[in-house]
Amino acid sequence: QGVRLPTLGCFDIVPTRIKVGHETVTVQRPVFYLARNLVATHYLTDDPNYLPGHKVLEPLKYCEVAKRVSVSRKKVENCILGTTSLLSFCLGKGKNIALVLRDVG
Repeated sequence: QGVRLPTLGCFDIVPTRIKVGHETVTVQRPVFYLARNLVATHYLTDDPNYLPGHKVLEPLKYCEVAKRVSVSRKKVENCILGTTSLLSFCLGKGKNIALVLRDVG
């Protein structure tokens, strides 16, 4: 099940076929897709093979995140919005960025 973070993108697991010796094996590979609004706004390259309509993505459960980290739902929403805004600002300035999410995947 993929997870969608509004205005940021989505995390998903996609089956990928790889060759191991003489056999082809399918492995589950974690991927992140940047939200199309950020791709379009900053003229970035999009993955034309990714079609979110083919798979149901679950929205991020703000309440569950808030409960796990012992903060309010509003604080979780504000942190995600702030991260998204900073990411968009950096992309707009042409900066190389790395978004590291600890303990994901």
